[in-house]
Amino acid sequence: MGKKSKTGKSRKDKFYKLAKETGYRARSAFKLIQLNRKYEFLQKSRVVIDLCAAPGGWLQVCSENTPVSSLILGVDLVSIRPIPNVTTFQEDITTEKCRQTLRKELHTWKADVVLNDGAPNVGKNWLHDAFTQVQLALQALKLATEFLKPGGWFVTKVFRSKDYNALLWVMQQLFKRVHATKPQASRNESAEIFVVCEKFLAPDKIDPKFVDPKYVFQELEMEPKQTISLIHPEKKKRQRDGYAEGDYTLFHTLNASEFIQSENYLELLAAANQVILDEDRIATHPASTEEVKHCLGDIKVLGKKELRSIINWRKRLKKDFNKEDKVDEPVLVVLIEEKAEDSEEDEAELLKKIAVAEEEEKKALK
Repeated sequence: MGKKSKTGKSRKDKFYKLAKETGYRARSAFKLIQLNRKYEFLQKSRVVIDLCAAPGGWLQVCSENTPVSSLILGVDLVSIRPIPNVTTFQEDITTEKCRQTLRKELHTWKADVVLNDGAPNVGKNWLHDAFTQVQLALQALKLATEFLKPGGWFVTKVFRSKDYNALLWVMQQLFKRVHATKPQASRNESAEIFVVCEKFLAPDKIDPKFVDPKYVFQELEMEPKQTISLIHPEKKKRQRDGYAEGDYTLFHTLNASEFIQSENYLELLAAANQVILDEDRIATHPASTEEVKHCLGDIKVLGKKELRSIINWRKRLKKDFNKEDKVDEPVLVVLIEEKAEDSEEDEAELLKKIAVAEEEEKKALK
Protein backbone atom coordinates (compact mmCIF):
# COMPACT_ATOMS: atom_id res chain seq x y z
CA MET A 1 0.00 0.00 0.00
CA GLY A 2 1.14 3.55 -0.69
CA LYS A 3 1.93 6.14 1.95
CA LYS A 4 -1.00 8.06 3.46
CA SER A 5 0.89 10.70 5.37
CA LYS A 6 -1.01 13.55 3.66
CA THR A 7 -4.49 12.13 4.22
CA GLY A 8 -5.21 14.35 7.24
CA LYS A 9 -4.19 17.54 5.44
CA SER A 10 -6.19 16.68 2.33
CA ARG A 11 -9.33 16.24 4.44
CA LYS A 12 -9.13 19.85 5.65
CA ASP A 13 -11.33 21.17 2.86
CA LYS A 14 -13.33 24.41 2.62
CA PHE A 15 -16.03 23.16 5.00
CA TYR A 16 -13.41 22.27 7.60
CA LYS A 17 -12.01 25.81 7.33
CA LEU A 18 -15.49 27.35 7.38
CA ALA A 19 -16.32 25.43 10.55
CA LYS A 20 -13.23 26.83 12.22
CA GLU A 21 -14.02 30.36 11.09
CA THR A 22 -17.70 30.29 12.12
CA GLY A 23 -17.23 28.50 15.44
CA TYR A 24 -18.84 25.17 14.63
CA ARG A 25 -17.28 22.22 16.41
CA ALA A 26 -17.27 20.01 13.31
CA ARG A 27 -17.53 20.39 9.53
CA SER A 28 -20.56 18.07 9.69
CA ALA A 29 -22.57 21.08 10.93
CA PHE A 30 -22.79 22.23 7.30
CA LYS A 31 -24.37 18.91 6.31
CA LEU A 32 -27.28 19.60 8.66
CA ILE A 33 -27.47 23.24 7.54
CA GLN A 34 -27.79 22.11 3.92
CA LEU A 35 -30.31 19.38 4.75
CA ASN A 36 -32.43 21.84 6.73
CA ARG A 37 -32.21 24.43 3.96
CA LYS A 38 -33.64 21.83 1.57
CA TYR A 39 -36.35 20.25 3.75
CA GLU A 40 -36.97 22.92 6.47
CA PHE A 41 -37.59 20.60 9.41
CA LEU A 42 -35.96 22.66 12.21
CA GLN A 43 -37.71 26.03 11.91
CA LYS A 44 -40.93 24.90 13.66
CA SER A 45 -39.49 22.16 15.86
CA ARG A 46 -40.10 22.67 19.58
CA VAL A 47 -38.41 19.41 20.66
CA VAL A 48 -35.30 17.99 18.99
CA ILE A 49 -33.29 14.88 19.94
CA ASP A 50 -29.78 14.50 18.50
CA LEU A 51 -28.34 10.97 18.82
CA CYS A 52 -24.59 10.32 18.67
CA ALA A 53 -24.26 14.10 19.01
CA ALA A 54 -20.58 14.58 19.97
CA PRO A 55 -18.74 16.89 19.52
CA GLY A 56 -21.89 19.01 19.16
CA GLY A 57 -21.85 20.58 15.70
CA TRP A 58 -25.42 19.48 14.91
CA LEU A 59 -26.59 20.67 18.34
CA GLN A 60 -25.18 24.13 17.56
CA VAL A 61 -27.14 24.23 14.30
CA CYS A 62 -30.32 23.11 16.11
CA SER A 63 -29.85 25.82 18.75
CA GLU A 64 -29.57 28.48 16.02
CA ASN A 65 -32.47 27.33 13.84
CA THR A 66 -35.20 26.21 16.25
CA PRO A 67 -37.70 28.58 17.93
CA VAL A 68 -36.73 30.30 21.18
CA SER A 69 -37.16 28.12 24.31
CA SER A 70 -37.18 24.90 22.29
CA LEU A 71 -36.04 21.73 24.08
CA ILE A 72 -32.88 20.33 22.48
CA LEU A 73 -31.42 17.08 23.81
CA GLY A 74 -28.03 15.61 22.83
CA VAL A 75 -26.94 12.03 23.55
CA ASP A 76 -23.57 10.37 23.02
CA LEU A 77 -21.23 7.80 24.52
CA VAL A 78 -18.70 10.55 25.18
CA SER A 79 -19.26 13.80 27.04
CA ILE A 80 -20.24 16.95 25.11
CA ARG A 81 -19.01 20.39 26.13
CA PRO A 82 -21.89 22.68 27.19
CA ILE A 83 -23.85 24.48 24.47
CA PRO A 84 -26.30 27.34 25.21
CA ASN A 85 -29.96 26.22 25.36
CA VAL A 86 -28.98 22.56 24.92
CA THR A 87 -29.21 19.66 27.40
CA THR A 88 -26.73 16.82 26.91
CA PHE A 89 -26.09 13.55 28.66
CA GLN A 90 -23.70 10.65 28.27
CA GLU A 91 -25.50 7.40 27.43
CA ASP A 92 -25.55 4.48 25.00
CA ILE A 93 -28.56 4.93 22.67
CA THR A 94 -29.09 1.15 22.49
CA THR A 95 -29.77 0.81 26.26
CA GLU A 96 -32.92 1.10 28.34
CA LYS A 97 -31.15 3.56 30.63
CA CYS A 98 -30.89 6.02 27.74
CA ARG A 99 -34.62 5.71 27.11
CA GLN A 100 -35.39 6.32 30.76
CA THR A 101 -33.25 9.46 30.74
CA LEU A 102 -35.03 10.76 27.63
CA ARG A 103 -38.45 10.08 29.19
CA LYS A 104 -37.40 11.99 32.29
CA GLU A 105 -36.27 15.00 30.23
CA LEU A 106 -39.28 14.97 27.89
CA HIS A 107 -41.98 14.37 30.53
CA THR A 108 -45.13 14.02 28.39
CA TRP A 109 -43.73 15.74 25.32
CA LYS A 110 -42.85 14.10 22.02
CA ALA A 111 -40.05 15.06 19.66
CA ASP A 112 -40.64 16.95 16.41
CA VAL A 113 -37.29 15.81 15.01
CA VAL A 114 -34.86 12.98 15.82
CA LEU A 115 -31.38 13.31 14.28
CA ASN A 116 -28.63 10.71 13.96
CA ASP A 117 -25.18 11.42 12.52
CA GLY A 118 -23.59 8.45 14.26
CA ALA A 119 -20.91 6.18 12.82
CA PRO A 120 -19.02 3.26 14.37
CA ASN A 121 -15.27 3.23 14.94
CA VAL A 122 -14.19 2.34 11.41
CA GLY A 123 -10.95 0.66 10.44
CA LYS A 124 -11.83 -2.97 9.89
CA ASN A 125 -12.90 -4.31 6.49
CA TRP A 126 -15.59 -2.39 4.61
CA LEU A 127 -18.35 -5.00 5.06
CA HIS A 128 -17.92 -4.96 8.85
CA ASP A 129 -17.88 -1.15 9.07
CA ALA A 130 -20.92 -0.74 6.78
CA PHE A 131 -22.99 -3.37 8.61
CA THR A 132 -22.14 -1.88 12.02
CA GLN A 133 -23.21 1.56 10.79
CA VAL A 134 -26.50 0.32 9.34
CA GLN A 135 -27.21 -1.46 12.64
CA LEU A 136 -26.58 1.82 14.46
CA ALA A 137 -28.99 3.63 12.11
CA LEU A 138 -31.63 0.96 12.78
CA GLN A 139 -31.16 1.38 16.55
CA ALA A 140 -31.60 5.14 16.13
CA LEU A 141 -34.79 4.49 14.14
CA LYS A 142 -36.05 2.18 16.88
CA LEU A 143 -35.52 4.92 19.47
CA ALA A 144 -37.16 7.49 17.17
CA THR A 145 -40.34 5.40 16.86
CA GLU A 146 -40.77 5.65 20.64
CA PHE A 147 -40.20 9.40 21.05
CA LEU A 148 -41.37 10.98 17.76
CA LYS A 149 -44.77 12.62 17.60
CA PRO A 150 -47.13 11.81 14.69
CA GLY A 151 -45.97 13.75 11.64
CA GLY A 152 -42.42 14.10 13.01
CA TRP A 153 -39.10 13.91 11.15
CA PHE A 154 -36.21 11.43 11.36
CA VAL A 155 -32.86 12.25 9.73
CA THR A 156 -30.04 9.72 9.74
CA LYS A 157 -26.71 9.00 8.12
CA VAL A 158 -26.39 5.69 6.27
CA PHE A 159 -23.47 4.01 4.51
CA ARG A 160 -24.34 2.66 1.06
CA SER A 161 -23.97 -1.09 1.44
CA LYS A 162 -25.76 -4.32 0.67
CA ASP A 163 -28.18 -3.72 3.58
CA TYR A 164 -29.14 -0.17 2.60
CA ASN A 165 -32.34 -1.11 0.76
CA ALA A 166 -33.58 -3.26 3.64
CA LEU A 167 -33.21 -0.33 6.03
CA LEU A 168 -34.85 2.02 3.53
CA TRP A 169 -37.83 -0.32 3.19
CA VAL A 170 -38.39 -0.32 6.96
CA MET A 171 -38.35 3.49 6.99
CA GLN A 172 -40.85 3.62 4.14
CA GLN A 173 -43.33 1.60 6.20
CA LEU A 174 -43.09 4.06 9.12
CA PHE A 175 -43.02 7.42 7.31
CA LYS A 176 -45.17 8.97 4.61
CA ARG A 177 -42.20 10.16 2.57
CA VAL A 178 -38.54 9.05 2.59
CA HIS A 179 -35.82 11.02 0.77
CA ALA A 180 -32.24 9.85 0.16
CA THR A 181 -29.84 12.73 -0.46
CA LYS A 182 -26.17 13.69 -0.28
CA PRO A 183 -25.48 17.29 0.82
CA GLN A 184 -22.65 19.20 -0.78
CA ALA A 185 -20.67 19.20 2.48
CA SER A 186 -20.46 15.40 2.36
CA ARG A 187 -17.24 14.37 0.64
CA ASN A 188 -17.63 12.76 -2.78
CA GLU A 189 -15.37 9.87 -1.86
CA SER A 190 -17.45 9.09 1.23
CA ALA A 191 -19.97 6.24 1.02
CA GLU A 192 -22.36 8.10 3.34
CA ILE A 193 -25.73 9.42 2.31
CA PHE A 194 -28.46 10.97 4.44
CA VAL A 195 -32.01 9.66 4.63
CA VAL A 196 -34.66 12.25 5.52
CA CYS A 197 -37.92 10.64 6.72
CA GLU A 198 -40.95 12.92 6.71
CA LYS A 199 -44.33 12.64 8.51
CA PHE A 200 -44.05 9.79 11.02
CA LEU A 201 -47.14 7.55 10.78
CA ALA A 202 -47.02 6.64 14.50
CA PRO A 203 -48.58 3.14 14.36
CA ASP A 204 -50.24 1.97 17.58
CA LYS A 205 -47.95 -1.03 17.83
CA ILE A 206 -44.70 -2.02 16.12
CA ASP A 207 -43.54 -5.64 16.05
CA PRO A 208 -40.08 -5.79 17.75
CA LYS A 209 -38.82 -7.87 14.82
CA PHE A 210 -39.49 -4.89 12.57
CA VAL A 211 -36.52 -3.01 14.06
CA ASP A 212 -34.37 -6.03 14.93
CA PRO A 213 -31.22 -6.35 12.74
CA LYS A 214 -31.45 -10.15 12.82
CA TYR A 215 -34.80 -10.07 11.03
CA VAL A 216 -34.49 -6.88 8.98
CA PHE A 217 -31.32 -7.91 7.15
CA GLN A 218 -31.47 -11.70 7.02
CA GLU A 219 -33.93 -11.92 4.10
CA LEU A 220 -31.56 -10.05 1.77
CA GLU A 221 -28.38 -12.04 2.30
CA MET A 222 -28.48 -13.45 -1.22
CA GLU A 223 -30.14 -10.48 -2.97
CA PRO A 224 -28.35 -7.51 -4.58
CA LYS A 225 -29.57 -4.33 -2.91
CA GLN A 226 -29.00 -1.37 -5.21
CA THR A 227 -31.43 -0.70 -8.03
CA ILE A 228 -28.68 -0.63 -10.64
CA SER A 229 -27.04 -3.74 -9.21
CA LEU A 230 -30.36 -5.61 -9.41
CA ILE A 231 -30.56 -4.88 -13.10
CA HIS A 232 -26.88 -5.23 -13.95
CA PRO A 233 -25.01 -7.39 -11.42
CA GLU A 234 -21.30 -6.73 -11.35
CA LYS A 235 -19.35 -9.12 -13.56
CA LYS A 236 -16.09 -8.55 -11.72
CA LYS A 237 -15.01 -11.10 -9.16
CA ARG A 238 -15.64 -9.74 -5.67
CA GLN A 239 -13.38 -10.25 -2.72
CA ARG A 240 -14.83 -11.11 0.68
CA ASP A 241 -14.23 -7.61 2.00
CA GLY A 242 -16.55 -6.17 -0.65
CA TYR A 243 -14.10 -4.53 -3.09
CA ALA A 244 -13.63 -5.45 -6.73
CA GLU A 245 -10.33 -7.21 -7.30
CA GLY A 246 -7.60 -4.61 -7.80
CA ASP A 247 -9.99 -1.76 -7.01
CA TYR A 248 -9.91 -0.31 -3.51
CA THR A 249 -11.82 2.93 -4.07
CA LEU A 250 -15.42 3.62 -3.11
CA PHE A 251 -16.15 6.41 -5.58
CA HIS A 252 -16.05 5.95 -9.36
CA THR A 253 -16.67 8.61 -11.98
CA LEU A 254 -17.69 8.18 -15.62
CA ASN A 255 -17.23 10.73 -18.40
CA ALA A 256 -20.52 11.58 -20.10
CA SER A 257 -18.91 11.38 -23.55
CA GLU A 258 -17.88 7.78 -22.90
CA PHE A 259 -21.30 6.92 -21.47
CA ILE A 260 -23.10 8.36 -24.51
CA GLN A 261 -20.94 6.72 -27.20
CA SER A 262 -20.28 3.33 -25.59
CA GLU A 263 -22.25 0.25 -26.61
CA ASN A 264 -21.84 -1.07 -23.05
CA TYR A 265 -23.35 2.04 -21.48
CA LEU A 266 -25.52 0.08 -19.04
CA GLU A 267 -22.53 -1.72 -17.54
CA LEU A 268 -20.61 1.56 -17.30
CA LEU A 269 -23.54 3.22 -15.53
CA ALA A 270 -23.89 0.32 -13.09
CA ALA A 271 -20.25 0.68 -12.02
CA ALA A 272 -20.29 4.49 -11.68
CA ASN A 273 -21.15 6.71 -8.73
CA GLN A 274 -21.16 9.93 -10.74
CA VAL A 275 -21.32 10.94 -14.41
CA ILE A 276 -19.20 14.00 -15.26
CA LEU A 277 -20.21 16.36 -18.07
CA ASP A 278 -16.76 16.49 -19.67
CA GLU A 279 -17.67 18.32 -22.92
CA ASP A 280 -19.28 21.74 -23.38
CA ARG A 281 -21.69 20.47 -26.02
CA ILE A 282 -23.02 17.94 -23.49
CA ALA A 283 -23.27 20.40 -20.60
CA THR A 284 -25.01 23.06 -22.70
CA HIS A 285 -27.33 20.73 -24.62
CA PRO A 286 -31.05 21.59 -24.08
CA ALA A 287 -31.66 18.05 -22.78
CA SER A 288 -29.06 18.54 -20.01
CA THR A 289 -31.53 20.06 -17.57
CA GLU A 290 -30.82 20.82 -13.92
CA GLU A 291 -32.82 17.74 -12.94
CA VAL A 292 -30.70 15.50 -15.17
CA LYS A 293 -27.48 17.04 -13.84
CA HIS A 294 -28.68 16.44 -10.28
CA CYS A 295 -29.38 12.76 -11.09
CA LEU A 296 -25.96 12.35 -12.70
CA GLY A 297 -24.37 13.61 -9.46
CA ASP A 298 -25.16 10.43 -7.52
CA ILE A 299 -26.15 7.37 -9.58
CA LYS A 300 -26.32 4.94 -6.67
CA VAL A 301 -29.44 6.44 -5.07
CA LEU A 302 -31.57 6.69 -8.24
CA GLY A 303 -34.89 4.94 -8.67
CA LYS A 304 -36.71 3.70 -11.77
CA LYS A 305 -38.00 7.12 -12.82
CA GLU A 306 -34.57 8.78 -12.58
CA LEU A 307 -32.85 5.89 -14.41
CA ARG A 308 -35.36 6.19 -17.23
CA SER A 309 -34.69 9.92 -17.54
CA ILE A 310 -30.92 9.33 -17.77
CA ILE A 311 -31.37 6.65 -20.45
CA ASN A 312 -33.66 8.93 -22.47
CA TRP A 313 -31.17 11.78 -22.03
CA ARG A 314 -28.35 9.63 -23.39
CA LYS A 315 -30.50 8.49 -26.30
CA ARG A 316 -31.35 12.05 -27.33
CA LEU A 317 -27.77 13.32 -27.09
CA LYS A 318 -26.37 10.37 -29.00
CA LYS A 319 -28.92 10.90 -31.76
CA ASP A 320 -28.14 14.63 -32.02
CA PHE A 321 -24.38 14.15 -31.93
CA ASN A 322 -24.50 11.40 -34.56
CA LYS A 323 -26.40 13.75 -36.87
CA GLU A 324 -23.72 16.42 -36.38
CA ASP A 325 -20.78 14.06 -36.86
CA LYS A 326 -22.13 11.95 -39.73
CA VAL A 327 -24.13 14.46 -41.78
CA ASP A 328 -22.03 13.84 -44.89
CA GLU A 329 -21.94 10.05 -44.62
CA PRO A 330 -25.45 8.67 -45.39
CA VAL A 331 -24.41 5.03 -45.26
CA LEU A 332 -23.02 5.40 -41.76
CA VAL A 333 -26.15 7.30 -40.71
CA VAL A 334 -28.28 4.31 -41.69
CA LEU A 335 -26.10 2.02 -39.59
CA ILE A 336 -26.31 4.39 -36.64
CA GLU A 337 -30.10 4.58 -36.92
CA GLU A 338 -30.26 0.78 -36.84
CA LYS A 339 -28.16 0.78 -33.69
CA ALA A 340 -30.48 3.40 -32.22
CA GLU A 341 -33.41 1.04 -32.74
CA ASP A 342 -31.47 -1.68 -30.93
CA SER A 343 -30.84 0.83 -28.14
CA GLU A 344 -34.58 1.44 -27.83
CA GLU A 345 -35.13 -2.30 -27.42
CA ASP A 346 -32.42 -2.38 -24.74
CA GLU A 347 -34.16 0.44 -22.87
CA ALA A 348 -37.53 -1.32 -23.02
CA GLU A 349 -35.92 -4.51 -21.73
CA LEU A 350 -34.17 -2.51 -18.99
CA LEU A 351 -37.46 -1.03 -17.76
CA LYS A 352 -39.01 -4.51 -17.66
CA LYS A 353 -36.08 -5.75 -15.58
CA ILE A 354 -36.46 -2.80 -13.22
CA ALA A 355 -40.14 -3.61 -12.62
CA VAL A 356 -39.46 -7.32 -12.09
CA ALA A 357 -36.50 -6.60 -9.79
CA GLU A 358 -38.54 -4.22 -7.63
CA GLU A 359 -41.36 -6.77 -7.27
CA GLU A 360 -38.89 -9.51 -6.29
CA GLU A 361 -37.23 -7.18 -3.79
CA LYS A 362 -40.58 -6.30 -2.16
CA LYS A 363 -41.49 -9.97 -1.85
CA ALA A 364 -38.09 -10.77 -0.32
CA LEU A 365 -38.44 -7.96 2.21
CA LYS A 366 -41.95 -9.12 3.21
